[in-house]
Amino acid sequence: MLVLRGLLSPDEDGGAALDVGGTAILFDLADPPLPDGVDGSWVEVRVAPDTVMVWPYEA
Repeated sequence: MLVLRGLLSPDEDGGAALDVGGTAILFDLADPPLPDGVDGSWVEVRVAPDTVMVWPYEA
């Protein structure tokens, strides 16, 4: 199990960023959408390692 804990910041394009120790982990979100009021909330994300994909990204 892959576990990430951090501060959640949804964006207007239907995605979100999770700040984990100063590093932004970007997420594409599926249905259902995040509930209102979650911006800046501490969250824990748990996923099976075989369901995670990683792509390089330059800011």
